[in-house]
Amino acid sequence: MPNPAVMTVSRKERRILLRAEERRRASGDWGAWKTATLPNGTGGRGWNRQVRQIHRNAVFAVLSRPLPDGHTHLAISSLSGLRPSWWEAQRIKNEIAGEGATAVEVYPPQAEVVDGADMYHLWVLPSGLPFSLYGDRSAEQGAGQ
Repeated sequence: MPNPAVMTVSRKERRILLRAEERRRASGDWGAWKTATLPNGTGGRGWNRQVRQIHRNAVFAVLSRPLPDGHTHLAISSLSGLRPSWWEAQRIKNEIAGEGATAVEVYPPQAEVVDGADMYHLWVLPSGLPFSLYGDRSAEQGAGQ
């Protein structure tokens, strides 16, 4: 389902916008990120009040919410409302949090599910995971000390 923001324009304009997003996603030409910093407490209600930056380009908008424990919550959306592919989410993580950062997508207990908007969430960790596809990272870290 398209983002409610795109529903405020004419059907013709909506088709133009959604086709442009589709072409940009296919080509990988998202344009440059623009970042706006928000003062404390201005991001709306609930967890939105903790959002400190909004990053956007011609395809995606990403809300960035730093948490006191060092984690960062990235909430990703687009005009089409389509879920970012794995490579798109990886690129967003790289470009916003850095190539060396580890981020995870979380599937919470059902009682904690919030589905008020078609947003996709990444949690950037303050340090990597203790495991990886290449084996036990804790053993590698211990051997390197």
